[in-house]
Amino acid sequence: MNSRIFQRASVALSPLILIALVVPVQARTPRPSQTESAAVNPQTAAARAWNFAASDIPVDPNIIFGVLPNGMKYALLKNSTPKDSVVLRMRFDVGSFAEADDQRGLAHFLEHMAFNGSKGVPEGEMIKLLERKGLAFGADTNASTGFDETLYKLDLPNASDDLIDTGLMLMRETASELTIDPAAVDRERGIILSERRARDTYQLRSLIDQLDFQMKGMTVANRTPVGTEEVIRTAPAARIRDLYDRYYRPERTTLVMVGDFDPAAIEAKIKARFSDWKGRGPAGADPKIGTIDYARPEAAHAFIDPAIQDAVTISAFKPWVDEPDTKAKRARSLAEDVGEAIVSRRLAKLALAEDSPILAGYLSDASGWKVFDQVTVGAVAKEGAWPEALALAEQELRRAMLHGFTQAEVDEQLANRRTSLKNAVAGVTTRRSTTMADVLVQAAKGDFVVVRPEASQSMFEATAPTLTAEAVGAAFRKRMEGLSAPLAYVTAKKPLEGGTAAVLAALNASQYVAVAAPDASTSIAFAYADFGPPGKIVSDELVKDLGIRRIRFANNVMLNIKKTDFQKDRAYLSVRVDGGNLLATRDDPTRVALAGSLVLGGLEAHSLDELRTILAGKTVSSSFGSGTDSFGGAALTSSEDFALQAKLMAAYLTHPGYRADGLALIRRSLPQQYAANDATPAAVMARDAGGILANDDPRSMTPPLEKLMALDWARLKPVIADSFDHGAIEVGVVGDIDEQAAIDAIAATFGALPERRPGFDPRTDARIREYATDRSERTLIHKGPADQAELRVFWPARDDSDLGETMRLSLLARVMQLKLTEELRERLGESYSPGAGTSLSEEFPGYGHLLATSNVDYKDLATTRAAIFAIARELRDAPVDADLLDRARKPMLESMVKSRRENSYWLNYVSEATSRADRLDRSRKGIAEVEAATPGELQALARRYLVDDKALVIKAVSDKAGK
Repeated sequence: MNSRIFQRASVALSPLILIALVVPVQARTPRPSQTESAAVNPQTAAARAWNFAASDIPVDPNIIFGVLPNGMKYALLKNSTPKDSVVLRMRFDVGSFAEADDQRGLAHFLEHMAFNGSKGVPEGEMIKLLERKGLAFGADTNASTGFDETLYKLDLPNASDDLIDTGLMLMRETASELTIDPAAVDRERGIILSERRARDTYQLRSLIDQLDFQMKGMTVANRTPVGTEEVIRTAPAARIRDLYDRYYRPERTTLVMVGDFDPAAIEAKIKARFSDWKGRGPAGADPKIGTIDYARPEAAHAFIDPAIQDAVTISAFKPWVDEPDTKAKRARSLAEDVGEAIVSRRLAKLALAEDSPILAGYLSDASGWKVFDQVTVGAVAKEGAWPEALALAEQELRRAMLHGFTQAEVDEQLANRRTSLKNAVAGVTTRRSTTMADVLVQAAKGDFVVVRPEASQSMFEATAPTLTAEAVGAAFRKRMEGLSAPLAYVTAKKPLEGGTAAVLAALNASQYVAVAAPDASTSIAFAYADFGPPGKIVSDELVKDLGIRRIRFANNVMLNIKKTDFQKDRAYLSVRVDGGNLLATRDDPTRVALAGSLVLGGLEAHSLDELRTILAGKTVSSSFGSGTDSFGGAALTSSEDFALQAKLMAAYLTHPGYRADGLALIRRSLPQQYAANDATPAAVMARDAGGILANDDPRSMTPPLEKLMALDWARLKPVIADSFDHGAIEVGVVGDIDEQAAIDAIAATFGALPERRPGFDPRTDARIREYATDRSERTLIHKGPADQAELRVFWPARDDSDLGETMRLSLLARVMQLKLTEELRERLGESYSPGAGTSLSEEFPGYGHLLATSNVDYKDLATTRAAIFAIARELRDAPVDADLLDRARKPMLESMVKSRRENSYWLNYVSEATSRADRLDRSRKGIAEVEAATPGELQALARRYLVDDKALVIKAVSDKAGK
């Protein structure tokens, strides 16, 4: 059939770009419902301010929604995951859209000024104040600026009145008391320019180019939050204050707090702190951002950069329609979403075909700033295969529109959603505070009602029985009605032969290719249900103080279990099989490289795509690869699906598929990855620094692309066969699961295997890593902008076998981080994010380093280098100042205490609690070691390790620098 139906469909931003960009998009709002809703929620000023008063969807009754007489909204939720902590967010309804031409970048500049002086907190003291109370800048204290919002974040490590009062005080200072001192503004310019320079990547340039092409008639492309260099360098403080006075106002502000507190007490604090806040001067109007030209004819555009992924998107738009959040709307959206998910699933299936022109594909939609509704189909292409990828994406969308879906496809998507909702209900009492705070911040826009998981599940179950293949197909076609002509956007490494005319020609040619109905799929049962008689337990002991149970089966498989209540009905399963990357040799450094991608090869009985269908509706994931000294992986599952997760991981060990389609996907992906290896300073560092530090050991170097492209499964299989057949196995389980159920599941899988070796091979020779003997300065070349440079200074240290020294070196690095920030960021204004850290090896004896790093302007390399070495000298020459040590130590301790409330923390210990029992002392004694560290001890470590003539300096500069 020849059809041009596709011209009503489209594509938008790629998933990678959507994540990378600070572009808030509204929850999708479909066409108005014909069904009137009956309000079930309180008819209060707060309910109207939060826009749920008229909805027939019951709002979460545990959340306190409020609005002060001055118009400031707030939302409070008592939540104890993690325990004794508080998440605080303050959102201002203003971003870069509100800027005038001479203010481009100043909304973001204003965000920076919130940390640079207010009436109650002098310049330079806010971060220090928080550090003294246990908050680390960046990790616990942060902010972001988007097109239409500015968000401030505080993650309080405890729920004490003092810390909550401090957090609220700082938020009020930010809201209304910033000084925006001209001298402070001048001091901050270099920092913002540094941030802008670091963000000037090929991805951002492509994004701005794409916005300019797709959204003509709107100000989006000219109002990215990074702004312009000229404005940042020259704008007077008065222009920043103009934005502050007009838009930082109570009626544009939402305060959200979620955590382990008494909501009534917190509400009283908020009222006392913010009720007297009034805006200064005239309020700013909502910015005019333009609209889409919906009558625009089809068009094409290309962005060329040698580092970018070859990819295609096809986009179409229609006007956004305002509609309240109702049950009818959600029912309709569910049908539409299922259809969209099926198209994405089909594209993912096609990406796995051995001869596929794509690496990945998707269909998505989004609404932009209550202006437009956008639909997107797109794909990442094999290098040079953009025409084939464009045709494939167009035809799959048109196939769905013409022929709809099969019931099996619909049922698969419904199963996934049903399980997700079931898991959400099971875990309602352990919802994470950060997650709930983020939901409430988004709800401040008034586009959706915040509900309990039980309510979402109930609405789903009421709608799901009506979602036949025919109903979903009809809803999907209705969704596509009224879209504008397609806009095709291509990114490629080389100029397109024929230019954009060739893109339009390829799109038009594809639209006349007949598409057939989808093939009916058949259900397949998982083939690996029986691994033999369950293993017998031969030893069972409890590490009482840590609550870790250690079991050994008769076949020597080790099982470690720790039951927790941190995440309701969730448990991690980790599997470690002796071997891993230590099987590589100097002569053959890539001999196990493919092991990291074993899941792509599927199983003997099932391809990866078949596994996706088989596992639909299950909380189970394919997770099996390669680490430094082991094969295996870790997966988060539910108590109900734990046994199936264990069977899947055991099947990857006993019946790996080594399928040709998986190898083909790897070979299609590698050129795309390698193309970006020299695009930025960070990229060339990631590519080359490891090999330099390891004295040019080929096992630590990035191998040539042609070397990896020549690898195949046949060569890998004999290398890993002994490990897979006989190597020691250690299984770790952490989470909310019945211990006996976990034991039974492992006994029936790994415990049922033939006898394994009792312990991990130490592989002493393979663990030898020499630190670079040549300490001469190295220069790496990247292909990004001329002014982008990065400097890293490495000091050889040690491994992490001595806990006391390990913790003190980490504390020393935190001290250095603070000093680097004060010098390079605050005093010199040369770097947005200087850093320091340690890398002390667990696997390679004696191998490790301390690191100082900074992303800087090329012209500032010398002063940055001098500043880093000056700080190292200061740390050698005198004990650390008590206040500075306190500001480094407290956030570190709070982070260590907080991490112990997380399953992921315990998994690190439980996964090797038998084979590396000595490392359990790190959990017992780590905090005490940090508490006991003295200034003199840190000075002694600095004298031992931070020695100038032992340092290795690596810098990355552009191939255009100095030209």
